[in-house]
Amino acid sequence: MSLSPPDTASKTDSELLEFMLWLLAALGCKCRRQDETIVVEFVPDSLRPKIGGDAALKLEFPATGAIDQASVVTLDSPIIRSLIDELKATQIVGRAAPADQPESVREVSQRLFDAYTVDGGSVHLGGCTLEDRAVLRVTYVDRSDAAKMKPRLRQHFVTLSGEPLSTSLVESLGLKHLVPLTRSIRMADDQRERWKHIAETAIKGLVRGNESDVLLTTVVWCKFAEGKLAFVIGDATTAIGFSGWAQLFVDGSEKPPALVCESYPQGSHHLAATDDGRIVPFEAVVTCSESGKRVLSGDLETCQATGSKALPEFFVSCPTSGARVLRTSLVACATCQQMVSPTSCDARQCSGCRSLAKVSKNDPRMARVLDEYPKLDRWPRWKLAETNAAYVLVASSLAKRLLIVIDKHDLEVLRLAKGSYFSTKWTEATELDRTACLQ
Repeated sequence: MSLSPPDTASKTDSELLEFMLWLLAALGCKCRRQDETIVVEFVPDSLRPKIGGDAALKLEFPATGAIDQASVVTLDSPIIRSLIDELKATQIVGRAAPADQPESVREVSQRLFDAYTVDGGSVHLGGCTLEDRAVLRVTYVDRSDAAKMKPRLRQHFVTLSGEPLSTSLVESLGLKHLVPLTRSIRMADDQRERWKHIAETAIKGLVRGNESDVLLTTVVWCKFAEGKLAFVIGDATTAIGFSGWAQLFVDGSEKPPALVCESYPQGSHHLAATDDGRIVPFEAVVTCSESGKRVLSGDLETCQATGSKALPEFFVSCPTSGARVLRTSLVACATCQQMVSPTSCDARQCSGCRSLAKVSKNDPRMARVLDEYPKLDRWPRWKLAETNAAYVLVASSLAKRLLIVIDKHDLEVLRLAKGSYFSTKWTEATELDRTACLQ
C-alpha cells in the first residue's frame, strides 16, 4: 500500500506564497510578505529580463477573486517556471534552512541541562558539536483526481535515503517555513544530482507519474547536535551521550537520554549519588536498614523473616530452613541453641528439633558420629534431626536422656546436655560429663 505524502498545502494560496517568497530570496531578490502579497523591492539585474524586466513588483496570492490580473500568481503563471529554471541552471537544487533553528551550542546546552535534576551536584557539557545535516524537500504540483479542478502545490520531505519524514517531524523542525541558506556548504554537482534523483524517486513511489509535476528539489540543512553530558556529585562523575535534531532539544519535544542502571533499567532524568560514589537514577537509591548507607536497590537483600532490606554482609542463612535472614533477626532454639530464623521456630523450638525421628545405629550419619565418639555406642536408642549445619541427636535409656548437637562438617560437639526421661528440660553437661560421655 502506497503512502500519501504529508499534506502541507492549505486551502488558500499561502503555500504557493511561502514557496515564492523563499524562491525569490534564494535568487537574490529583496522581498517581504504583506498579507496575501509579496512586495519585491529589488530584483538583481541578471534576473530582471527573465521576469519581465521590472526592478520591483508586487505578486498577489488571493484565496478567491479574479485571477486575470497580471499581478496575481497561480501555479500556471510563467514567473514560477522562470524562477525555478533560473535556480536550477545555477544550483541544480535549492538550498534552504529552517527560518528558526538554534545556531549555537549554547542555545542547545541549556535546554539539555534543564532536562535533568541532579541532587547535590551539577551537569555540564563534556563535548558537543552542532553540524548541518540534510533532508530533502521536493516541491510538486498535485494533478490527481482530487486536485483536477484546481491543481495544488505540495511539499514532501524525505531523508537522504528516500524515507518520508513524518508530519510531526516536519512541523517540529520548522520545515514549513524555510529561508535561503546564507552560509556556504559545499556540495559537488554529482551529489546534488544524486539527491535530486532520490527526492524525485520518492515522489514517484507515492504519486502516479501523470498525477504529479515535480518543480524543484531543495536540500534543507538542519542543525544536528551530538555530544556528552557530564555529571558531578561530590567526587563522583558519570557521563551520558546524546544525539538528535537540535531544534527538538530546544523546543522540548525530545529529551536527552535518561541515565539507566541494572537496578532501574527504565532510566531517569533525576540523578543522585550512592554513598560509595556512584551516580545513578534517583529512583534506584535506597537506604540499607542495618548500616544506613545509601546504596543501589539491587545491592540489597530482603530478609525472608522481617521483609527489611540490607546489604548482604548483614545476612546469614538459617541453618534449619536455608532462608536468608538478617543476623539481627535470629533467635535461639531452646533445644539445639542454634541461631535460626524466627519463622523456623515454634514454641521456642526450631523446625529441625521438632522433626526428631528414630534412627538406627546403622544409619550412615550415626556411623560417622559413633566412629568419632565410640563411648556413645552404649546408648541403646537414638533420635536424629538434620539441619544444614548440624546433627541434633537425642540418646535415651530407661531413665536418662542425652542431647548432643554436632557440627555436621567437622563433627565438633556444639552442645551437650543431660535430661530425664520424665522431663523436657535439659541441663548443660559439665566438663566431667563431657569426658565421661565423649572421651
